[in-house]
Amino acid sequence: MCSEPVGTTFPLVDGEAIYLRTPLDTVGSVEVVPWPNGVWVPYPGDHLVLDSERNVLESL
Repeated sequence: MCSEPVGTTFPLVDGEAIYLRTPLDTVGSVEVVPWPNGVWVPYPGDHLVLDSERNVLESL
């Protein structure tokens, strides 16, 4: 998974998942883009990338 425009990447294997926690007022700005596994995150922002157990991996 790659988040843009900051260019942070998170390699995932089959069955693995990560989550994006974003403020409610920016939910409409998160965009899934047409390249494989890409997500556009409004930047700068108060976004957290979480693993499947909800541990923080990265702050965007």
